[in-house]
Amino acid sequence: MRKLFPILALFAFAAPARPAAADPLQITSGVFALDIEGDMIAFAGPGFDLRSTAVTVYSPKHFSGQCGTDSALGFCPQAAGELVDWSFATTGGEQLLGRGNATIDGLSATGVDFLGSMRFDVVPLPLVPNAAGDFDFVAPFSFTATIRGTQGGAELFAHQFTGSGHVSVNYEATLTPGVFAAADETIEYGFEAVSQTPEPASLVLFGSGLIGAALRRARHAGRTGGVRIEPALTTR
Repeated sequence: MRKLFPILALFAFAAPARPAAADPLQITSGVFALDIEGDMIAFAGPGFDLRSTAVTVYSPKHFSGQCGTDSALGFCPQAAGELVDWSFATTGGEQLLGRGNATIDGLSATGVDFLGSMRFDVVPLPLVPNAAGDFDFVAPFSFTATIRGTQGGAELFAHQFTGSGHVSVNYEATLTPGVFAAADETIEYGFEAVSQTPEPASLVLFGSGLIGAALRRARHAGRTGGVRIEPALTTR
């Protein structure tokens, strides 16, 4: 048996290291803020802070929505009542998402290349203007991403991310009555903790289970000489 130890040790040393299987980082707070005018991105949450300059993958035309004419800011004007969809997804596999600074996994580095893919799925909602002036369009979203950080070709970190929350975009009136456009050059996807409140359907099933358990106990007690449930009398 002792002769096997050197052989096993040799195989362990020669075998290629397998990447550690890690669950996606669940983002429960923080923000992904895209500053179109300043070409800046801030992506921060519990335990990480990634800041970089934007690249063409975040072109405002990706967020243009349902109409074909872009406004002066690159955003698509929308009429009151139209569905607004601020969903966004990169395409074509891993891409350069930006270059900048990273604080994650207990390290801080500058000059980091952020590579990967991401997807924001936003619930389309009608645009409801505020008669008092500018207003915020708010809609729920879900998010998934895979991001690697490299510096000089060396990989610093690699993570999957997942989360949900609400996107907020400020709108203002245009020169066309009843038509509005994004007034703020910053798109903010704010992350929130997942609610632990049971769904109504779950509450109904839970209540039905309690009632069923009570009836079974009552029948069992009736069979064993305890409380006996008599059949209901009917009168004619």
